[in-house]
Amino acid sequence: MVTDLLLPEIVKGATLRGNEYGWIVSAFPDAVAKAQAHDYACLGGQFQFRLPDGGTCEMYWLQADSGERKAGEAWRDYARRSCSEVLQRFQRLMATTDFKKEASNWPNLQAVIEHELDCGSCLVFVAYFVTEAEIAQTTVNPQSL
Repeated sequence: MVTDLLLPEIVKGATLRGNEYGWIVSAFPDAVAKAQAHDYACLGGQFQFRLPDGGTCEMYWLQADSGERKAGEAWRDYARRSCSEVLQRFQRLMATTDFKKEASNWPNLQAVIEHELDCGSCLVFVAYFVTEAEIAQTTVNPQSL
């Protein structure tokens, strides 16, 4: 799922592949702050390696998700909490994950790593930001997620 109306300041540092925005890891904290300032919630995300040839290596086991919206929780409170939870989990994964070791699990990444000496140039964090209106629409039409 991707929101159609992400603001330009939120997508700064991101690339769109398929229907998912992936932020270079150094740009993601700023994207979360901008999203939160504009009352977007963050449902979560996961790390991917995006290869120059268009290939994607998803690390679905390295995810940073937010908790669900609580009954009676105001949207602004939920948006703030969800962004904070995702950012904290993202930062924890950044601090504890050996991405070079993760990259070694994919033979097609080896050439990229050998050439660039660093997998960081193809590492992104794919995150899902939503507005209150988008969430309301999904309760009417769950297919839109």
